[in-house]
Amino acid sequence: MKLKKFAFLLALSAIWSLQSCDNNDDESLNVPVELQNALSSKYPNVTNVKWESKAGYYVADFYDQYEISAWFTQDGIWKMTETDIPLSALPQEIQASFENSEYYLTWKVDDVDKLERDGFEIIYVIEVEKQNQEVDLHYSANGTLIKSIVDTDNDEDEYLPVQLTEAIKNFIYKNYSNALIMEVDIENDRNDKYYGYTEVDIIHNRIHKEILFDSNGNWYSTSWEVHKNELPETVRNVIEKQYKEYNLDDAEYIEKANDTKYYRIDLELGETDLTVNIDSNGNVIP
Repeated sequence: MKLKKFAFLLALSAIWSLQSCDNNDDESLNVPVELQNALSSKYPNVTNVKWESKAGYYVADFYDQYEISAWFTQDGIWKMTETDIPLSALPQEIQASFENSEYYLTWKVDDVDKLERDGFEIIYVIEVEKQNQEVDLHYSANGTLIKSIVDTDNDEDEYLPVQLTEAIKNFIYKNYSNALIMEVDIENDRNDKYYGYTEVDIIHNRIHKEILFDSNGNWYSTSWEVHKNELPETVRNVIEKQYKEYNLDDAEYIEKANDTKYYRIDLELGETDLTVNIDSNGNVIP
């Protein structure tokens, strides 16, 4: 019996040892001097730094009022800083926006992160949960909800910035002067019709817009949300006459590279959802 117990403890010890190796923490990580200098240059006053490797990056974990993780490439280029902050530390505009959202009363706030990333504006992420559901709410500093996505907890590098091509950046700045680039996502689901497409979220003239580029980097479409009172009278007339029994849920304006421009209207009637496309002349289009 004692021999079996000893064998079990020995096996358990081996498992612990393997798990410890998988953590890639600072005790076994050889951090080049260039990386340490890069950290000191960006954060000169930090101490008690712990290094780890994630997704091919060097990550410096330290405490400076809040828990902070700074991500660097192997050659010492800073890419991202993720700061774990309390809900009370959010800008007032974001707190007000969140309090007016559908998540405020019925969902629990699990975590709040401030994301500073190379080439992007600052994003704040509020992670909320309800039962077995988790959602990440991405806000700009002025309280605009950029996107809400289901949190799968699978990607440790999910917040890392996607580098845009010069052609895409030039298109954005030429057509949307003074645009603030907030988020970039590349569709990686092969079953999605937009597989390989790049979606860029920007703030332009204080409006959140989504710009879509095809897999070759060519502009495909731009869309943004509009309120009911911003819809042209011709569009409102169509809704009121042809779909008067429905309630208007959402509306967005879409313009495409093929020169098609229209309003996408989401309607609902009880459990029934209906989407119709109406151009500015009041024509219902496919």
